[in-house]
Amino acid sequence: EIVGNDRIEIEIGDDSKGSDVLDKLKELYPKFKDHRKYLRLSMNSEYITGNDPILANSEVAIFPPVSGG
Repeated sequence: EIVGNDRIEIEIGDDSKGSDVLDKLKELYPKFKDHRKYLRLSMNSEYITGNDPILANSEVAIFPPVSGG
């Protein structure tokens, strides 16, 4: 909702990590910074952390917090 689309493409540098993806989104969409600390990342359908490297041409998904039980 913050970016106004369910899919976007961004370019990040070689040797980028998950946190670099979130930094880039914060740069492009300033409202994003308010939610950053609550989000989870996945790359190619596998959960990753902000320290994990992003592989070239990967699909990165961002998930908001959810509850369940």
